[in-house]
Amino acid sequence: MAEANLLKQFIISYKIKSYQVCSVYIERIKAIQPFLNVYIDERFEQALVEAYEIDRILDSGKFLEQYSVEKAPFLGVPFAIKESMQFKGFHNSTGILARKNFICDRTAPVVENLIKAGGILLCNTNVSEACMWFESRNYLYGTTNNPYDLTRIVGGSSGGCGCIVSAAGVPFAIGSDIGGSIRLPSFMNGIFGHKTTPDIVPNDCQYPPHKDFHQKYLLATGPMCRYASDLHPMLKALGQEHISQKLPNFNTPVDLSKLRYFYIDDIDAYFVNKISKEQKQAHRRVVDHFERKYNVHVTRLRLTRLRYAVSLWSSMMVDGQLQTRDFGLTLNNRQDYINGYHELLKKFLFRSTHTLPAIGLAILECIPNRYNQRFHIMAHKFYEEIQSMLQDNGVLFFPSFPHSAPEHCWPLLLNTFDYIYCGIINALGLPSTQCPLGLDSKQLPLGIQVVAGRYQDHLTIACAQEIENAIGGWIPPSPVAYI
Repeated sequence: MAEANLLKQFIISYKIKSYQVCSVYIERIKAIQPFLNVYIDERFEQALVEAYEIDRILDSGKFLEQYSVEKAPFLGVPFAIKESMQFKGFHNSTGILARKNFICDRTAPVVENLIKAGGILLCNTNVSEACMWFESRNYLYGTTNNPYDLTRIVGGSSGGCGCIVSAAGVPFAIGSDIGGSIRLPSFMNGIFGHKTTPDIVPNDCQYPPHKDFHQKYLLATGPMCRYASDLHPMLKALGQEHISQKLPNFNTPVDLSKLRYFYIDDIDAYFVNKISKEQKQAHRRVVDHFERKYNVHVTRLRLTRLRYAVSLWSSMMVDGQLQTRDFGLTLNNRQDYINGYHELLKKFLFRSTHTLPAIGLAILECIPNRYNQRFHIMAHKFYEEIQSMLQDNGVLFFPSFPHSAPEHCWPLLLNTFDYIYCGIINALGLPSTQCPLGLDSKQLPLGIQVVAGRYQDHLTIACAQEIENAIGGWIPPSPVAYI
């Protein structure tokens, strides 16, 4: 089921009004907000006005080119963004107290692209402080709760997006990912999320601002949705002309029986938790399905460089430099550096306005690491190894996280480096789609990543659609009445 496309078809065929669609989702958001604490700024009234205008023009029988199927594939369909993305009139604090009064005077190009494609923005959503942790919690807006269990985290930094999509507050949302920030929330909220090949979708007008080397290798903006069939049209809308220019095979049908398949069931990295039994069983179901249905062999891999995954990602984040103070500058709205040790002392005295993970990162980045250059070189060699293996017709099934969503605050103690299951894919600059695989014994989502060679995003999306058909995809966290 392509939810967004289905809604759009209903709207243009007069089976339902855009005003009705937006009204239903707005009421849903209002209903879940007291429990989930998911959105920051809303534009519900303006969205209804825009929806009414779309309905009025469609009812008039006039044809407007900007409303054509090609130019407006999401005509009248509501969506959400993460608070770190600029939209004129919205806050753009990224959960940082020093930016609490920052109001955007422009709109991020990626948001403009989806609006041009007919989408109607309803709200922006909560993030982790400075978008650098995988629990969406900060001192400005509080903590966002998991719709499957309010005591659990939603992931981060696009945690609010993952939560609002899973809870049926919007059909889809736009996230960004530099170390798992699309895929971790998608995993923990049981939805689909796609990290693109870098520099396919514009990353401008987001805070924190990112360096050129982040744009080239690590950072990706992409779609988050309940149904895999929405990934392809949504990515096409987000990237606009970049899709045809940089992904020449994006619209080419994929014959899954012709692909080469690999899988990794554990990365055996330093400081990282092992994959749980239930996760491994879910992953095995995926491998078994492809082997049976397509009569292929899925090759199990053991890659020794994965042992250094945390160091590889960290070295890429600083471009091999000995040390940096960029994150400390970010936490103070890039006006001055914060002293991490000073903030840690204030934290113990209950005087700090920063979260403990943010303080920890501000301290760690200042410590010189003479191995960064070595690991930076290793990361590039690792990319060459993986790219040579995958080429343009290989996919890799890879864990998203070692177990289902942890309880609030526990990641700092028990899962500090487990983000690296997603982060290592950023360090390699490869496309990856997180796919839900049902629920575990705690009734929390399980999942798996599908990774492909650079510029082969269409392969991971095609596999995601197959996994959805075989395993079942998104499972509602609570009873949902379909319109």
